[in-house]
Amino acid sequence: MDIQRISEMIDTDWLRTLSNNYLHSEKGIITNWSCNSIGAVDKNFVTGGVYRISGTTEIDSGAQQSWSFILKVINPDPLREDPAHYNYWRREILAYSSGLLDNLPQNILTPKCFAIDEKDNRSVWLWIEDIEQDQRQWEWDDYGFVTEKLGEFQAAYLLGKPLPEFHWVNQQWMRSWLNECYAYQYQPDIHSKRILLSDQRVAAIMDQFTQLEKWINDWLYSIELLPKTLAHQDFYEMNIMLNSVQQQEGKLTLIDWQFTSISGIGEDLGRFLGLSISRGQVPIEHFKMYLELFITSYMKGMRKTGWDGDEDLPRFGFLAAFALRSIWEVPKMLKKLEQNPESQESKKLMLITELQMELSKEVERLRVHSILKKLY
Repeated sequence: MDIQRISEMIDTDWLRTLSNNYLHSEKGIITNWSCNSIGAVDKNFVTGGVYRISGTTEIDSGAQQSWSFILKVINPDPLREDPAHYNYWRREILAYSSGLLDNLPQNILTPKCFAIDEKDNRSVWLWIEDIEQDQRQWEWDDYGFVTEKLGEFQAAYLLGKPLPEFHWVNQQWMRSWLNECYAYQYQPDIHSKRILLSDQRVAAIMDQFTQLEKWINDWLYSIELLPKTLAHQDFYEMNIMLNSVQQQEGKLTLIDWQFTSISGIGEDLGRFLGLSISRGQVPIEHFKMYLELFITSYMKGMRKTGWDGDEDLPRFGFLAAFALRSIWEVPKMLKKLEQNPESQESKKLMLITELQMELSKEVERLRVHSILKKLY
């Protein structure tokens, strides 16, 4: 939805009430306000847009005070009406309205939701706190900090913090996500595939990918037997609000809880590494260094919280979640290679899928030689 349309739909009297509540003023008068589109270009299927609504109010004393809200528009989706769907369209709305996000453990914070506005067309507008974050590039220590905090947070649920029992919290997130990947999967025609497989690197990737697909059901079964924790499932740079002051206090703010699930330990970590590599945040040439940083820091956080379980369990969840991103990225690679084998995107996807295929062998070895004995 474009900015002009959003601006026209905002009731200024309602906005005045919301801003006055925020400023603790009863008679404040808005002197100016604006609407600006923010957020990722490749939005979630159910997200109609994310906007910053900011302005200035003249309060009782005549002084001017500024205010700002994040407006997230969520659209109804008939394909995502089932709470069992990984992207159930009302999940984030319910995460806020239920109070689930109000008291998360281990200093994990979320923005306040000031209002949930249900529109006549079934769309829902979330008016959310505008959180300050550092405008800078991520550094090595930042990745260590946030993965350690993730370990602290998720270990709390292994040590007695009750897991939510809401029906809309997904219980088989990875299985649902993979089903969606297959539904949208690109398949080259026979002639194109023959040409693609004439490249030895592509042929090697596809041979291992065929084997990985045979392992998927066993992997999913094992993932679903891992110790359970509350998972974000979209834990990556865009949804992690880096703030130097909070870091010094051992706090971390996360946004966008649309994928909230109860999942196996390590799953969030694997998706984080996969998303960071795919989006170019983590350099591919330093992949192994970051892989070890992620799991080492995550385990440090879990141990700090008090969990003394077997490290193979979160390691399996971590590596499996990373390798399973290939179900989306291998078909994407084939499509990009078919369009232009010399493009930077094609070359990057080949490197990424080679890493996924390499780790898939380790995942299966870990499952057979360790996980089977510890979970079954």
